[in-house]
Amino acid sequence: MEYVGVAQMESGERATIYRSGCPLPPDVGPRLTWFLEGVFGAEEKPDLFVTAAAKGMYEEVARHAFGWAERDGAIVSAAWTMTPHDDPRIGTLGEVYTDPAWRGRGMAGRVCQALLDRFDDAGGRVIFLASENPVARRIYERLGFLSFPRGLMRRERPPDEMFDEQWFRPGQLSIRLVHPGDTPRLVALYSAPSQWLSVASPQGLYSAGRVTHDRCNSLVKHTWVATRAGAWFAMANAEGALVGSGPMEPRGNEREPLGAEIDIFVHPAFVDHAGLLLARMVQEGSERGWRWLIAQLGDDDTQKRELLEATGFREVVRLADALSFGGTRQGLRILRMELGGG
Repeated sequence: MEYVGVAQMESGERATIYRSGCPLPPDVGPRLTWFLEGVFGAEEKPDLFVTAAAKGMYEEVARHAFGWAERDGAIVSAAWTMTPHDDPRIGTLGEVYTDPAWRGRGMAGRVCQALLDRFDDAGGRVIFLASENPVARRIYERLGFLSFPRGLMRRERPPDEMFDEQWFRPGQLSIRLVHPGDTPRLVALYSAPSQWLSVASPQGLYSAGRVTHDRCNSLVKHTWVATRAGAWFAMANAEGALVGSGPMEPRGNEREPLGAEIDIFVHPAFVDHAGLLLARMVQEGSERGWRWLIAQLGDDDTQKRELLEATGFREVVRLADALSFGGTRQGLRILRMELGGG
């Protein structure tokens, strides 16, 4: 635990700012997780991740840090950052909250700044957050965040240093499983401008150019709290960026799934290699003995539909005006591939 400083209010009141990596000290962890869990709850912001992160349960694949302000032994403001364990350049900031009695006194800005300084000192380059609250967004703008896009915001240090060109650089590709430390990488992927829609409803993942996102650290909540084990594959480049995402959520009997609902989303610079990721997903389904895979596509997702059909998927139904993206409606196509398992 690191003492950062004392925040002096115009009223003369003071609050002490701290920050710490994880696991949090035993005298801090329960108080801080209770503070955040009581605010966000298990449905909208899964408290499971706050508690597990505070205990250091994800440190093999992620680096978590919390910042907080205390007044007379009570936590009055807190925030949380995450980076992959093997790459400090990219991160997410989330679960920012200040006790209503202490709002309007600069607490959130001071706590976030303490975490951003820690991120920068460790070699951080780009950090994301998500908020639709106009008051909160003004605070984040003062901290150097810019809209990127819709509900997402992004802060880059140093500014305008062509981070995306380096991060999504073409080169050797590999396929691996996604882990909880990949959240910042997933945010970078899904926030990149793309014509692909992504309808990964089981994971709550949508291309951010079409849908407003309001979360970052808990972006992948539906996958990690699923009661049944599925698979989530990623395509990574030599830079370590995730350039493709392929979630697979089992469907059917909970103890013996019959198949899976899938989605595939690939960065525009790597669309020509999307078949590598899809082939690994089909292989996984076959190895698990699943009978079928299904995918939901919008009418506009013609390139993705061509990829799926070339792999063996066939359209089974189209629902008119069943999909809403960015305030406009379009048809929803359901494609299915028979695997012959069971």
